[in-house]
Amino acid sequence: MDIQPVKQKTVVYHVVTRLKELIVSGSLKPGDKFPSELKLAEMFGVGRSTIREVMKIFQYIGIVEVHNPKGTFLSDSSNISSESLEWAMILGEKDISEVIELRMVMETQGLWYLLDYHRNDTALREKTIRSLDAEIGNIKNAIATGSVELRLDADYIFHGLVIRVCENRIFQNLYQTMREFMKMEINFAQKDVDRLSEIPIHHEELLASIVDGDFNIATERFRHHIRNIDHLLESKLNSDPLT
Repeated sequence: MDIQPVKQKTVVYHVVTRLKELIVSGSLKPGDKFPSELKLAEMFGVGRSTIREVMKIFQYIGIVEVHNPKGTFLSDSSNISSESLEWAMILGEKDISEVIELRMVMETQGLWYLLDYHRNDTALREKTIRSLDAEIGNIKNAIATGSVELRLDADYIFHGLVIRVCENRIFQNLYQTMREFMKMEINFAQKDVDRLSEIPIHHEELLASIVDGDFNIATERFRHHIRNIDHLLESKLNSDPLT
């Protein structure tokens, strides 16, 4: 590998950038073993402490896996965490609406797979419908028993079942990362107790659109549902603290 020493200013940043370039170019592929800490330090013309810091960053976000005593290996995409997205949700001012929009995109894609791409897969559709119906039952039971946690879990799982149809690992990882954020989002938007009885009704309408099998109608129903959550959340954020 043709590696040029990096300048000492923002040295960690430069090493991260150079390693990213090697990965993008295919010089390093998932499963490849990284050179030793000493060898990397010599290749980049930096101290071993800098390489150690870069590898700690990469390990934290799942880019590398450390297998002692074998060494450090480049991960595949399924092992890369979504820390940046999680921190963006925590720290960003505009990110709440943007994350909700991301959720809308993933659910729309799930509906497309279910009702269009796999429209002749009766078994998949019936299995998904049964699972969605079961979560509506869980929402009703949670409301009857006053369990907020179980209600939020069932609501989260309901929408996750639609995304799961995509069989897209990145979507699934993102949705898993969004779990606590989504539960907070749903709970905060539905803080008005008078709205609780409407929650299963809304989800039954979503399920009915899937049973009917029209992708365009189902997509519009799901988008309307998610936009309502966004509007309720925005309204409450403007009037109440997020608690």
